[in-house]
Amino acid sequence: MDKKGKAATKRSASRSEARRSQKRVPGWVKFAWIGSFSALVFAALVVGFVWFFATPRVNLAQLDQSSTPTEVFDRYGQLAFKIQPAGILQVPLKEIPLNLQQALIATEDAGFYHNFGFSIKGYFRAALHDLLHMDTGQGASTITQQLAKFVYLNDNKTIGYKLEELLLAIQISREYSKNQILDMYFNHVYFGNGATGIAQAAYTYFSLKPNQMDRMTLPQSALLAGLPQAPSLYDPLVNPKLALQRRNEVLQRMEEQHYISYAKMVQAQKAPLELHPSTNNLSGIPPQYDYYRDFLYQELNQLHLSTQMLSQGGVKIYTSLDPQLQMATYNVINDPAYYPTPLSTATEEIQGAATFIDPHTGGIMAMVGGRQNQYTYRGFNYAVATQRSPGSAMKPLVVYGPALQTGQWNAGSALKDGKNNQLTFGSYTVSDWEPHPTANGYVTLRWALAESWNAPAVWLLDKIGIQTGIDFAEKAGINLSNPANQNLTIALGNIHPGISPLTLADAYCPFDNNGVRMPAHAIDRIVNSQGQVIYQYQPQPVTVMSPSTAMQMVALLRNNVVNGIVAGAAAPGHEVAGKTGSVAYTNTSHTDSDLWVAAFTPNVVGAVWEGYPDTSLANSLPQWSSGYPPRVFSAIISQGLPPTGASFGVAPAAGPDFPGVVPESKTAKSGNKGKNTTGTTPNSSQSGTSSTPAPNPNAPTTSTTGAGSSQGNGGTLTVTIPGTSQTSPGTSTGSGTTTNPPTSTQGSGTGTPAGTGGASSSPPASSTPSGSNGPPPGLGSSQGQDRGGSGTSPSTNTTGTTTSTG
Repeated sequence: MDKKGKAATKRSASRSEARRSQKRVPGWVKFAWIGSFSALVFAALVVGFVWFFATPRVNLAQLDQSSTPTEVFDRYGQLAFKIQPAGILQVPLKEIPLNLQQALIATEDAGFYHNFGFSIKGYFRAALHDLLHMDTGQGASTITQQLAKFVYLNDNKTIGYKLEELLLAIQISREYSKNQILDMYFNHVYFGNGATGIAQAAYTYFSLKPNQMDRMTLPQSALLAGLPQAPSLYDPLVNPKLALQRRNEVLQRMEEQHYISYAKMVQAQKAPLELHPSTNNLSGIPPQYDYYRDFLYQELNQLHLSTQMLSQGGVKIYTSLDPQLQMATYNVINDPAYYPTPLSTATEEIQGAATFIDPHTGGIMAMVGGRQNQYTYRGFNYAVATQRSPGSAMKPLVVYGPALQTGQWNAGSALKDGKNNQLTFGSYTVSDWEPHPTANGYVTLRWALAESWNAPAVWLLDKIGIQTGIDFAEKAGINLSNPANQNLTIALGNIHPGISPLTLADAYCPFDNNGVRMPAHAIDRIVNSQGQVIYQYQPQPVTVMSPSTAMQMVALLRNNVVNGIVAGAAAPGHEVAGKTGSVAYTNTSHTDSDLWVAAFTPNVVGAVWEGYPDTSLANSLPQWSSGYPPRVFSAIISQGLPPTGASFGVAPAAGPDFPGVVPESKTAKSGNKGKNTTGTTPNSSQSGTSSTPAPNPNAPTTSTTGAGSSQGNGGTLTVTIPGTSQTSPGTSTGSGTTTNPPTSTQGSGTGTPAGTGGASSSPPASSTPSGSNGPPPGLGSSQGQDRGGSGTSPSTNTTGTTTSTG
């Protein structure tokens, strides 16, 4: 027996085995179902044909209107860009490889040239499947019926819809020849990855332009022919194994239909996928909109709307896009001046991403998911898909916001910092990133947040309870359900699985909207080619905190910019509030893996991230680099938003760095939530001098001018100690020195470069928490520059352990 005969015998045996393995249904049940369904189908066809000839037929002009693009409008109702529809790059049927035509017919509709737009045999086969499996999910669409779906812009498989589809297919068959139908199909069908039409598909997967179709090989033709049935499932760029299996099935059907020989089938099945994907598409959309357009596709999927719809033409998409802010974001993210100089060990380019949201509506105003020279059409979007530790940018969300919301803490509250800026919780020791003075081991909440001290943040989370912090952050839209997050190091941003710039910006929006979160979205409304509104955004507000708490947080975060380490985010003509974050490796080089800022004006909230895709130690960000994201935010706001005079309506939080009245250190133990007692006043002879690292000459600077925040010559502050009814004024008479750290801020005093911090070793992400008040045993102490809370970076190719920093 020859090879072909053996293969046929093998296929026959496999089919017989498959039939035997199926669940047997009694014969009389099958006949009853088939008889009943046949009667129903006959009745439906009679009614359908009466309806078809008694009512006006559907206007098929849409199949010929391939020049009408989908239009995307910005938040002002102005046309932003167009998504070219299927057929904008027409390839005549005579120029489409014969192998591709035959592959499609063999796979989708073997009787294409002989049927009237539908297949009776196919309907009964699908009907039997549906009855045996008690569902209506089995399709029986011919090529003509699939083409008919473009009139309806959906893929409903109910019996009622299939009847309409059938009648429309008959109408198409009456008005167009078979070659015309095949021509329209190839230029309208969706092949995945945003490629609608054979021209875009050939370019997307093989980099073949319309005039190069004759270069397409048999395996490539079979691959494309197998995609329309399930473009996402068989996407060769995402699921190459399934795509290869599907391609080989198509080749087998071509052999069974006698389009190719057995030898050709075997040879083609042995070939690789032969992919040569293009790094862009043929849309002609201005590059500043690439990532925003890609996100529209993603949001359509989340809304359970057809991605194919954007490419079919005639659709109007109304979005929250702000074109000026989008252009500014694109320009700054692609400007090398806003990135630190890579170390000599770096193996790739530093990436950056940013997202800006209207806090009052949740509308995404701008999004850039990476540097343009590394952009791939609908590829990885760092603004949305990256999952990284946000470092100290999490402190307002899991520590300070929740603490203020309890009503037991305020800007002047005394937080324990330890007399040596170090605290121990069980086996976990956390240190501040730089030595600094305290008042008997205490600092004010305002100063702890402004300087991003680590020890007070962890101490405060321990006081309010880890779950309190988690609940607050989850209301703000951050998923902390992973059990590994039941750990004090979440105060320093050591969260699992990490977050994206979109998620971080979304979480900060309630601070800027009276405590209410409006979930982030890009699409406001969609109107189809018939003028029907098929989607309308419905606001679903979530109350995260009280308006009073939100106002207090705005005052504190404003102080971070005016007097703290976020000074680089200041933008002329705008009031700005915010918080930085960075993630350090647990080595002695004090290098970072991720840099962040989350900041906002009265009407815009933004988050900026910089880092390497591969976070191996060789790709470390240089020391003193954490000032770059604030500069990015400042530049984008300055370029993208004209000053409007808008105000938060609250001044930056003011007050001394040390509380006038502090609890006695012996009573301030871990876990004594709300039990602090009034203690002593700081020693009048205490000096406020701090250790100042030498500034890096390459560190980013800004033109912001601001006065330094100094502690000295006394001062009076009324401090409420949680857990007691006593409110005591205290007077500090220490000499003190200025404690404003940003070198970019011109003012009297000493400090560290803007947005800097130091290394801290903290528990690895892979460790199992021991109890609810701290990490597992056997962990080292945190030290260095505004750093703490460790964890293995969630990105791929990560080999080192990192620590969160602020």
